[in-house]
Amino acid sequence: MALKLIIPSEINRNTSETFTLRDADANASGSAIAFIEFRSTKRICRNDRVNIYRGQLILSLDKPALDVVCKIGFGRQAVNRVANEAHFYLGKLSHLQGVCIPPCHGYFIGNTEEGPTSCIILDYCGEPIESMFMRLEPTFKTAIIHAAIAIHDADVRHGDLEERNVLDYKGLPMIIDFEHADEYECERAFHVDEGQPAPMPDDFACDEIYELCQDLRVWTPAYIQYIRTYQPISLAYDAHKLAATAPSHWSPEEALAEAYRVIVEHVKRYYLEHYDEWKARMDAKAKSRISSAASSIKDL
Repeated sequence: MALKLIIPSEINRNTSETFTLRDADANASGSAIAFIEFRSTKRICRNDRVNIYRGQLILSLDKPALDVVCKIGFGRQAVNRVANEAHFYLGKLSHLQGVCIPPCHGYFIGNTEEGPTSCIILDYCGEPIESMFMRLEPTFKTAIIHAAIAIHDADVRHGDLEERNVLDYKGLPMIIDFEHADEYECERAFHVDEGQPAPMPDDFACDEIYELCQDLRVWTPAYIQYIRTYQPISLAYDAHKLAATAPSHWSPEEALAEAYRVIVEHVKRYYLEHYDEWKARMDAKAKSRISSAASSIKDL
């Protein structure tokens, strides 16, 4: 199968350039469709000899044209980058097309005046998100995490999970740009429990998803700031244990008062909806300590 490309000229935007590439899949030669055509009047991105165009894919004259994006690489290095992307779209990630990555209509190769040339054709699936990861709606954040995990479960590491590579497709994320992806056996040891303290990076054992979750701010901090130091969040559950980390020149009373202060501040900031429940538990624990101390004195 051959692909005819009609794209805006790099020299004169009022004219077009036309060239033909062949399907890189040798088995596609037996396809019922011998010739397809991509027409574009708009380049939407250019990056180091890789051009991206939005246009129409015409599969036959009796069918509506498809709204697609064509990513073209000119020159050996650019061709290799596009080839890497096509390798994953049509291989390990093929089952995720239309789920969390755009459907792919093929990978095409050939030669033009620019030298070796290749392209992939993808469904147009919206524009990149406009907000920073941390400012997205909670449901969209969750969907991004699910998409990233699905990609990792397919033994693929994306390599560039940034806002520019996440599209908003009818309220759901579509992950794009697998130029820098590689095969990868994910060894993450935990589920992503949103709203819970972040695990330690080494314990989580997957830096790409860990960093994504940190960027999305789906975890609360793994540490609590106490007297100019950061202590493990586990100490925030017991003010006396946190106070024990205070510098030696602090009195026990000062250290404990400061421990209660920073714990209250931390809970109000990150767990406001649970503050009343938490405070009731802390008050009960304090009363229990006072009662135990009074009993000990009485026994003396």
